[in-house]
Amino acid sequence: MSRLPRAGMLDITGLLASERQAFLEVLRCLDGAAWQLPTECPSWTVKGIALHVLGDDLSLLSRQRDEATNGLITFAAEHPGLGFRQLLDGFNEQWVHAATFLSEALVVELLRLTGEWTARYYSDVDPDARGEPVGFFGARGPSPYWQISAREYMERWIHQHQVRRAAGLSDLGEPFLHAAAGVGARSLAANLSELGAKPGASLGLSIPGLGSWTLEREEQRWALFDGSSGHQTAELAVDPALATAVLSRALTASEAERAFATSGDEALARSALAEMAKMVGRPAPA
Repeated sequence: MSRLPRAGMLDITGLLASERQAFLEVLRCLDGAAWQLPTECPSWTVKGIALHVLGDDLSLLSRQRDEATNGLITFAAEHPGLGFRQLLDGFNEQWVHAATFLSEALVVELLRLTGEWTARYYSDVDPDARGEPVGFFGARGPSPYWQISAREYMERWIHQHQVRRAAGLSDLGEPFLHAAAGVGARSLAANLSELGAKPGASLGLSIPGLGSWTLEREEQRWALFDGSSGHQTAELAVDPALATAVLSRALTASEAERAFATSGDEALARSALAEMAKMVGRPAPA
């Protein structure tokens, strides 16, 4: 049993307003041509991503704060026979296509407003109160709101970096990266398969100079701890210069694997790395 502190609730609500402010500053500096730049999201321009983030804000405010019918349920009723991924992609694409007529200035103003509303809502709601399931953390039933807001932060952080890369702008910086890494580590612990590891085996994750986490195999799952004992069964360390690119899905799975150095039990390290790279890697170009 690890003597490290167990990684528990991660409160990212204090970063929501500053992340949104940084996103607005990026969008305000873009000219009309830059809004039409292609991004790593298939078929979406910079404007498409901005509209998607706005749609997410409106959706979560409606279904979570106001307890309205989830728009995905309505979309599913109108499109029987589709799988979840097809439904989600179709629902998102429908909104982006319908909202394309909005002016860039109005999109920025609406994102400012919905950013304020969502930050206030997530700050006010009880972080342990139960809401919708968050599959990102392996949940099949109602999830605590700290996980719901953490998932939202991660998605916003990823999309903002997709826009930044399209426009040739620098990354957000370490405080935002550290929070995203903490969210990602919790998701990995919830979704990583057994990998043939026996109870007590441990897997270290680190961004040198920024943070480290340890996954320890229990009977039925991986438990996550903050920090490193220095005696893990295997260790994965990502190049700090590539950490944002890895976690914000800028790299393919094979590129993401090459961003890590491994040590310790090679079989465990390589198996874990291959599985993690599939989670964070973007599809390779056709």
